[in-house]
Amino acid sequence: MGSGGGVLRGLLRRDRLSGQVAVGAVGLLLVAALVYGVGRASATYRVSDVGAWLGATAKGLVVHANGLAGRIDGKAALPTARGHAITVVQDGRTVLLVDETTGVVSRVDPSQLKVEQGRDLGAAGIQVVIGGGRAYTVDAVHGSVQRIDPVTLAASGPVTNLTPPLGRAGVDATGRLWVPEPQSGHLVPFTDGKPGTPVTAGRPGGGLGLTIAAGTPVAVDSESATATIVRPEGPRTVKLPSAVRAAGAGGVRLPATAESLTVPLLAARGELTLLDTGTGTVASVGLAVPRHRLGEPQVLGPRVYIPDESAGALLVYDYAARRAEKPIRVSGRTGPLEVFVKDGMLWANDPDGSTAVSLDQDGSVKHISKYDDKVAGGVRKPLPTPGGGGGGGDPRPGDRPVRPLRPGDPPSAPRAVDPQGDAGTITVTFQPSDFGRIRPDGYVLRGPAGGPVPGASPAQVPQGGDYRFTIGGLQCGRPYTFQITVRYTDPRTHRQRNGASTRFTSGACKEPAAPQNVQADPGNGTVTVAFDPGADAAAVTGYVLTDDAGSPFPGVKPLATNAAHRFQVTGLSCSRDYTFRVAAKYTSGGRPAQALSETSATARPCTAPGQVTGFQATGVNHGASLSWNAAPGYDVAYRITANGATYTTTGTSYSITGLTNDRQYDVTIVALNGAGEATPAHATADLAVAPHARTYNGHNNEYTSTFLHTGPSTSDPRAGSFPKGFTGPVTVLCQASGSHVVDSNDGNLQSSVWDKIDYNGVKWVSDLYVNTPGSNAGQFSSTLWSCS
Repeated sequence: MGSGGGVLRGLLRRDRLSGQVAVGAVGLLLVAALVYGVGRASATYRVSDVGAWLGATAKGLVVHANGLAGRIDGKAALPTARGHAITVVQDGRTVLLVDETTGVVSRVDPSQLKVEQGRDLGAAGIQVVIGGGRAYTVDAVHGSVQRIDPVTLAASGPVTNLTPPLGRAGVDATGRLWVPEPQSGHLVPFTDGKPGTPVTAGRPGGGLGLTIAAGTPVAVDSESATATIVRPEGPRTVKLPSAVRAAGAGGVRLPATAESLTVPLLAARGELTLLDTGTGTVASVGLAVPRHRLGEPQVLGPRVYIPDESAGALLVYDYAARRAEKPIRVSGRTGPLEVFVKDGMLWANDPDGSTAVSLDQDGSVKHISKYDDKVAGGVRKPLPTPGGGGGGGDPRPGDRPVRPLRPGDPPSAPRAVDPQGDAGTITVTFQPSDFGRIRPDGYVLRGPAGGPVPGASPAQVPQGGDYRFTIGGLQCGRPYTFQITVRYTDPRTHRQRNGASTRFTSGACKEPAAPQNVQADPGNGTVTVAFDPGADAAAVTGYVLTDDAGSPFPGVKPLATNAAHRFQVTGLSCSRDYTFRVAAKYTSGGRPAQALSETSATARPCTAPGQVTGFQATGVNHGASLSWNAAPGYDVAYRITANGATYTTTGTSYSITGLTNDRQYDVTIVALNGAGEATPAHATADLAVAPHARTYNGHNNEYTSTFLHTGPSTSDPRAGSFPKGFTGPVTVLCQASGSHVVDSNDGNLQSSVWDKIDYNGVKWVSDLYVNTPGSNAGQFSSTLWSCS
């Protein structure tokens, strides 16, 4: 698949780790602890490690399911919570239940199969977040964050107040809590309950969402269409397709956690964006999703699973094979679905019903019956379609009222004529003529002028009672008119005659469906647009790449039907998004027609660059000389920050001026292009003057001793002298401007330049008396640094 194949290979890389789940809740559940099948309270149990706790609140239960076996292996009763909305928050052996109806949180003891330790959190919008042995409450409405004990549920730290409303929080692989603060555009980290330095992750007041991907925080600002990957060495920003921005704040769905490096983002109109947080690569897929209530997409292995809560099913897209798969039935009815990935398995639960499913990395499905722990559950049988099957339906095409025949009348015209064109062949089925005493002898297919159709197969009677003619070798895109004539024997002449006819017109091919699964993968100034042909593609004469409005994309040639189903678009700008559709061209009724894909895919023709390597900052006089290796990527520029100023270049070196000597400067460089920014690289520029000292001899000291001072002025205290006639070596550390000196013996020798020297200690002397390159001219020397 060219460059797109590389993108997908990158998206397939996985980094497995145990996930944590952050949930919004109103509060907590306080229940009696009842255990099914337990003879005494001290009994202990061991539920399977490859499993998950699922709500079954219609029966007042929370159950533990073994995902590999597809069955229940533990239950705990929730008699006072029957019918309540219960959210299960689980991380390892820590399992908390949040009752959104009563506002109470409680803990499940897996070894005892009972519920205990209730606490009333007492506020709407509370989230309970656990991970890494730590637990937190996040009050999104009031903006408060507090650490709690995951066993006793008691507060174990002070309350920190942030600017509300807060976004959904999450815990990374190190146990650090990250809380989105959309009003400031920050992610605020908490370590052991204490807030740290916020990370800028979006525009202030934007729509800021958070997911934890392979243990790393990833913030998505839907209004600016950017994703920020927060790494220990610094954040990395990736620009997302414009469909993310078009969805508006809260319009993009993303999972709370992802065990892989790939994060799926679902926009409102069905455009799926796949962000590889390891490489910064973005792939876009236009999915033909129903206008249903859809939940947050999840990734497991090479597939994306989208909860369809209107149908009680999972929509499935295999992004490695680039095709949609058959939906997976969960409940088969409208209602909420809890879908999450835990320990390498995906779980989809109907909390209000009896069913759940588990899936492994290969997409194998286990149906779970939560109300029966002995038999693996199956899916419910679909209800019969009203009016479907049997008689009593609408009349077939071609049926029309026929007057009753008299016994001596010839047979009627053939009835219920139904032509169907497909792949250059018309198959016409019909029901036999009505007759009295005169029976039909057979039927003949004729052209519009009445002559027999060459090559038409004779009428046959298939199982079911319908007659059939088949006409092959026809062309797609034009109409054909035929008539079916009944043959009978005249009882008076005993000769065979042609009787009544039924005329019909049909094309020889089905009109093709629009192309499906349009996918756009970025390259270096290019985009590869791949697609799948729609159904009934025999009539297609070619495929055309279009823009979002359906107009042909400039400079891209149509594809023949036998070519690979992908377009390569070149010469694109990395600074903008491009939206693509694909149209199937065909002929209908002798006129040109096209079937335009309902969905589109958007891409920016490059990926965010990689981090700069080999970054060095060498101090020079009043500046720094920077150099680095070219960062991987296309159309890459570099942003340099030092001493509060910002500089931009496209080269791999830069010189900064205007710095103060004898100081150290932190210098940051970021590689960037139209698709985003890399993680920053850092270096230190040391402008210490001592390493750049030079040795010169004394001169102009023939007439008297030369006084040395503690500073660059004759008014500064004296600190020794050069003896008369001194021409020995002097170490000059640096130069500075000072008081103006005129030599008492030669008025032409004058200067305001002073040398800081190491001569029996650090002292100052007028530059007139050291033989530096600019000494006699009263100028600073290009070989020496300034002292400040």
